[in-house]
Amino acid sequence: MKQTNEKASTPVNPALEESAAHSTVFDDVFRTFAQKLPQLLIPLINEVFHTNYSEDEDFEQLRNEHYEKYGKIITDSIIRIGRNIYHLECQSQKDSEMVIRMFEYDISIALEHASDSGEIWEIEFPQSCVLYVRNHRSLPEYHTAIVKFSDGQTVTYQVPIIHAQKYTVNAMFEKNLLILLPYHILRYEHFLKSNKSNEKKLNQLLDDYRKINERLTDTCEKEKKSELYTDMICLIKEIADHVIPKENEARKGMDDIMGGKVLTLPSDLIRQGREEGLSQGRLNEIFSSVQDGDYPISRGAQKAEMSIEHFEKAMIEAGYKLPANV
Repeated sequence: MKQTNEKASTPVNPALEESAAHSTVFDDVFRTFAQKLPQLLIPLINEVFHTNYSEDEDFEQLRNEHYEKYGKIITDSIIRIGRNIYHLECQSQKDSEMVIRMFEYDISIALEHASDSGEIWEIEFPQSCVLYVRNHRSLPEYHTAIVKFSDGQTVTYQVPIIHAQKYTVNAMFEKNLLILLPYHILRYEHFLKSNKSNEKKLNQLLDDYRKINERLTDTCEKEKKSELYTDMICLIKEIADHVIPKENEARKGMDDIMGGKVLTLPSDLIRQGREEGLSQGRLNEIFSSVQDGDYPISRGAQKAEMSIEHFEKAMIEAGYKLPANV
């Protein structure tokens, strides 16, 4: 999670600098999922909120930048399914003020989508959760705060917590929580950083990734999603390369199992080729439908098989206007 503002900077604990750098990588991978593979958020929402959405469910990605008195805050992912808004944050470190930050984010989201019935405004908070990617056993089931109003009302504000590390390889595939796969390496973080020789632990790690590769291959072949396979391998490697020390023997083992390092998402190149082959007439139909509000930009980008950023740029270059609510 990232938060940018103009407040005076506070002292940074040097011991946390390395962790902060890693947190940026973890957040970036999660945000990549949210922007380029948003359908993978659906099983996570089902797991946390006990819903039963299908992966083909229509959804809309909402703006994740909000402006406050002290500057801009950037949330990880906000999507709307039907009339329900879901706000998901990725976190690696324990933070005693996390509930305050979530409350601030949720107020911003609620105010942006508030409705006016004439005399009384309706302000509805999103359904929010925090995904912790490291193993923090001492965390409670919820982040909780008591909100007291001046008229005496007291409301308990709760944000559910989900632990990526509680899911085994089998559980991730059974529940279709593929979005958690890149974070599995953190299960072995302490062992890897100790740089001590432990053949049993190393074999366990490599066995896990053989299983991940096999099951991911089977899943993508059955669903005919070759792009998902290559993208997922890329994101798994992105975090593994930051967690595994350069001289650690686990790095070569991972490379042999998961393939060499990929610097960009391979599906970007695949989509580019498809976009060049997509008729301009069909693209114009999609641009027109998005401009007229028939469906959101995220859906248009999906139909055109483009990233949202590329779709918006192509739409503007073709002379169409982006919807006013973007």
